[in-house]
Amino acid sequence: MGMFDGWRVIIMHGGNLRRARELYGQDSFLDLSANINPFGPPESVWDKIRETLPQIVNYPDPESKQLRSELASVYQLPVNKIMVGNGAGELLFTLLQSLKPKKVAIPTPSFSEYEQAARAASAEIFYIPLGAQGWSGLSPVNTTEERAIFRDIWQQHLNGCDLLFICSPHNPTGSLISKEHFQLLLEISRGINCHIIFDESFFDFLPEETRWSARLDLEFNPQLIVLYSMTKFYSLPGLRLGACFASSDVISHSRLFRDPWSVNVLAEQAGIAALQDKNFPALVRRKLNESKKFFTVNLKQSTYKSLKVLPGSANFVLVELLDHCSGEFVKALANHGILVRDCANFKGLQGSYIRIAIKDISSMKHLLNALSLII
Repeated sequence: MGMFDGWRVIIMHGGNLRRARELYGQDSFLDLSANINPFGPPESVWDKIRETLPQIVNYPDPESKQLRSELASVYQLPVNKIMVGNGAGELLFTLLQSLKPKKVAIPTPSFSEYEQAARAASAEIFYIPLGAQGWSGLSPVNTTEERAIFRDIWQQHLNGCDLLFICSPHNPTGSLISKEHFQLLLEISRGINCHIIFDESFFDFLPEETRWSARLDLEFNPQLIVLYSMTKFYSLPGLRLGACFASSDVISHSRLFRDPWSVNVLAEQAGIAALQDKNFPALVRRKLNESKKFFTVNLKQSTYKSLKVLPGSANFVLVELLDHCSGEFVKALANHGILVRDCANFKGLQGSYIRIAIKDISSMKHLLNALSLII
């Protein structure tokens, strides 16, 4: 009987430590299942939380005006084009309830909450298969003919749709959509009056040479809505904090569907302090880049030949398991005290895959050792 035979396969969302303790009977884990900055928030955030603690006896500002003003200053946008919420996830559901789309296009594989939010809004869902390459697998659009072909294909994909999801860096593949492809999709969406929700939750993790934001296209594209997460990069998953950038009309209408108290006083002040630390982003990117390079280089050794790392630009990697079932492999790692994301429930991902969050070098060494034992 093999080491995985008879094991019960369990799939769960990344970062659910309470559930992991129940499933695997351990008290602590190295959590590589959630794509969070492992180095913690800026030190100024801790100071601001301690300073703000006495304010928890008061209601938070329902408009979160201080945080929105800080975001407006950092990202050069009018305050009336910004809405904040209890993480990008909450804003996603708020937007779908506000927009009430009849038919939603979701490229797959993708973040499962897109489908959940669409179903909660009673929308029909049309899936557009991208596969394990994500946006990297799109056909080139360098010539007039190639652009015409791309436009025809995606006009067919979006026929009858009034909302398209784009996630870049893409979850779970880590791929990026090119500016050229995005501009063509904007053009198509304008022509058919289809909204685009562009999820750039992992935007801050990107190196400067590949980091561009869809926010720059908001002014001339009223159909465009940009989701932004502060939870992941600023390491605030327990507080939850996200933002939405869109036309003033979309923002004002969407605010009718949100909980006015969703951003608590600690989260708002923590977000302001994080945004004001100008040295923090470059430091995090440098340290994560070193860890990612260390891990991916070492994973190419013959010991790990049954594991294939797919190219990606985010703070996580998608790994194809050439000789193993993902569920059994994930449980084997959990028995070594390490959590990774089983990708078996990502629709449109054919094969056996796990997603691994990049942490500090010490954590990646620990993972490499465990992988060598399991393989």
